[in-house]
Amino acid sequence: MALPGRETSVGWALFQWDGRIGRRVFILGTLFWMMANAAVIAFVTGSDDISPGSFSLFLTTASLSLVSLLMLGTKRLHDIGMPGMASVLLLLPAFSLILFFVLCVWPPVQDDNRYGPGSDMRSS
Repeated sequence: MALPGRETSVGWALFQWDGRIGRRVFILGTLFWMMANAAVIAFVTGSDDISPGSFSLFLTTASLSLVSLLMLGTKRLHDIGMPGMASVLLLLPAFSLILFFVLCVWPPVQDDNRYGPGSDMRSS
């Protein structure tokens, strides 16, 4: 049972740095942002002209997804026992696809590590 204030939630998984997440949560979080961005792009490009409001919607969604994907990558790296700073490689086109694949298939560290007690758990 999680300590008060340390419960896991969707908000924690997508928008906080602490703890560890497993492969399933990482993949589902990434798919969520892919679908959200695809829906916004379809909405923006579906009209004849791009209004400032739709462009700002696109920028907002893209910014939120970028920050959230860095947080997901950081927690997934913590789950395999690596420092979260390596998630910056997800921003580099040459490394992003390779690192994403590695994060999707690399097994987690089964025991507690310095980043938290176990997969899909917040650090205390």
